[in-house]
Amino acid sequence: MGPNNILMGDESGIDLPVMQPDESFLDEERKMAKYTRTKEFKRIKDWADERIAFYQKYLPSGEPINEKTATRENWIIANTIIAEFNSLLFGYDTAVQAIKEAEEAKQNG
Repeated sequence: MGPNNILMGDESGIDLPVMQPDESFLDEERKMAKYTRTKEFKRIKDWADERIAFYQKYLPSGEPINEKTATRENWIIANTIIAEFNSLLFGYDTAVQAIKEAEEAKQNG
């Protein structure tokens, strides 16, 4: 007798389920993806990129980073700020990719 806890399927194997995204989720992603094509979003993205570049070179106080001022706490603060800006931009990039994949899946049936 075989194991008690196995996946059951036919002889050819198991078909993996296909994820069908919720339409309300896709609506929100469409709005975000559409917003990425606006002048306003470009300004926000450029500003966030500038702030990321700033915190890679300067402490939150505006002092240039050097061995004397680069304490562990200052690095944690700067890296946290950078991560938050990257997270914001990643959310919009993900929305664009999700819509692109949903449209390709729709076309491919």
